[in-house]
Amino acid sequence: MNQPDLEPGDEVLVSLVGLVAAGQFECSADRHKPGLLAWARWLRSVDDAELERETRAAIYDSASVNGFQGNWNHEHFKASACWHEARRRHIAAGHSEDCRARTIYGRAHSRLMRDHGYAPAAAGRCRCEVTDG
Repeated sequence: MNQPDLEPGDEVLVSLVGLVAAGQFECSADRHKPGLLAWARWLRSVDDAELERETRAAIYDSASVNGFQGNWNHEHFKASACWHEARRRHIAAGHSEDCRARTIYGRAHSRLMRDHGYAPAAAGRCRCEVTDG
């Protein structure tokens, strides 16, 4: 059996996907772990449009399995990892740690809600001095 090259709780894993997703990774079935690691590494390399598409899919899948019995941590891992990556990019763009403006994850979540007939909550205000160019 191929073992992932990172161990649960590994600092590299936490840096890559965040604490929540790292915990979900640890609780995932072993058969999912190599694929989850490859996917998380890939996620770091995609552009913002692809991240938003992947985030919508991950949120949808996580929400869809939420009511089912069993271990679905591999699905929840993806949504949590997308949140972490969106937040990482938001801060890398110059936003503060406490900025409440909508991230790529927030845009994906809002679009998914609208696509299913719900009205998303308004985004928080950004008071960061970030320029777009």
